[in-house]
Amino acid sequence: MPLRLSLTTPYPTLRYAEGMLLQPALRDDIPAICAIESLYPAYITVQPAEQHLAALDDPNTAYLVARDAVGNVAGYVIMAGRRSPHRIVELRRIAVRNPGERLGRPMLLEAMRRAFHEFGAHRLWLDVAIENERAQALYRSVGFRQEGILREAHYHNGSYSSLLLMSMLEQEYKELESKEQT
Repeated sequence: MPLRLSLTTPYPTLRYAEGMLLQPALRDDIPAICAIESLYPAYITVQPAEQHLAALDDPNTAYLVARDAVGNVAGYVIMAGRRSPHRIVELRRIAVRNPGERLGRPMLLEAMRRAFHEFGAHRLWLDVAIENERAQALYRSVGFRQEGILREAHYHNGSYSSLLLMSMLEQEYKELESKEQT
């Protein structure tokens, strides 16, 4: 079951919700993934469909989608390193078609659960555009910690921007889970 954030305590805690939010992406989902990706060119490097299709076949990479009521792709998650001998998983991308639907948080929480429980991650990490304060606030609210800054690491429209490096360790995730159970 996906996780959701409990707002009843002063610390971010996790709680299981009914149903499965994310499911493996299909090859037919790639055009929708590309369309969502193109909504955020300042924050996401837009990849051609061919690159997504090749990555979809990579057993080290997980492509997951959330669907709306009629089955259309409403958001997606890409995680890499699911077979890492170091147990380090990268949350490479998370994006939603419509931020107003408030789908990002539940998708993120389920991606975290999968990383730590299904993929056996010791460390889950991501980078986020320094200008993307909304995403940074979401990541912090579920327990990610800032590790550093990748200076001028993203090129868009003729200029470079920096990325924040954030992560969560397995023990930190377990602590969040145990707080919810008490």
